[in-house]
Amino acid sequence: MNNHMKLAMILLAAASIGLVGCTKESSVTRAPSSSQHNSSIQTNIVNLETSDIRNVSNAVKEDISQIDVSNIHSLKIQSNAATVTIIGGKQINQAEWELSKGNSKGMDTKVTTSIKDGTLQINLQQKKKRIINTGPLPSLTIRLPYKDFKSLEIDNEFGNISVESELSVQHLDVSSSAGNISVTNVIGMESSNISTDLGNVVFALPDPSAPIYVNLSTQLGNIDNQVPLDKETKTTMVVSNELHGYVGEVQSESATLNISTQVGDILFKN
Repeated sequence: MNNHMKLAMILLAAASIGLVGCTKESSVTRAPSSSQHNSSIQTNIVNLETSDIRNVSNAVKEDISQIDVSNIHSLKIQSNAATVTIIGGKQINQAEWELSKGNSKGMDTKVTTSIKDGTLQINLQQKKKRIINTGPLPSLTIRLPYKDFKSLEIDNEFGNISVESELSVQHLDVSSSAGNISVTNVIGMESSNISTDLGNVVFALPDPSAPIYVNLSTQLGNIDNQVPLDKETKTTMVVSNELHGYVGEVQSESATLNISTQVGDILFKN
């Protein structure tokens, strides 16, 4: 399957589930000014947040379940269609997940959990009751107390992902086929991989941050870097952009941060 057919299938599937906030109206064949680009990204994020708030306020809180993570060292979260939010911090005492199924009767939503070899896996699956679903996506929120985790992996096929966390994570992996991704105050101390095929990515570094090797790339979109980089290199080819460099002192064993999107913008900031 070539890239054009893959993109067409992603767009068709995203439209069928009523995905909000993942497309752009502005052309990316002409690079906008810095102020125009910042405004474009901020507008997308504001619209995304407004949409999420509306969806949650209209949703019916169906399920809340506590989780014992005292013996958990890794988390794996998988969803085929939802708005996924991860919140972690020292102010949270008890881990839990909360599912808001939304007000649409066109989808059947179920969350299952399992633990194996110290890894907690949370799966959200949706089955269509109707050919076309016009209601909002369900919302899955996971709250985690502060502790050291070996890995945190989030894979959401369709829908936005938000990670707002002060967790200590060795390896962070966040991916989506169609959806915006926002990561704030958390980074993998060894590696971070953030990717979406169709959507924007906003990554805000925690403060302070250890030395990091940064690799940003988009096949169709723009990169707005607001973080000083050492040994910075830029590559632009028609509509694709790449940016590489180091945050902090250059070290041979620096942590790595890879952010990529096929169609969408990247905002990298402190």
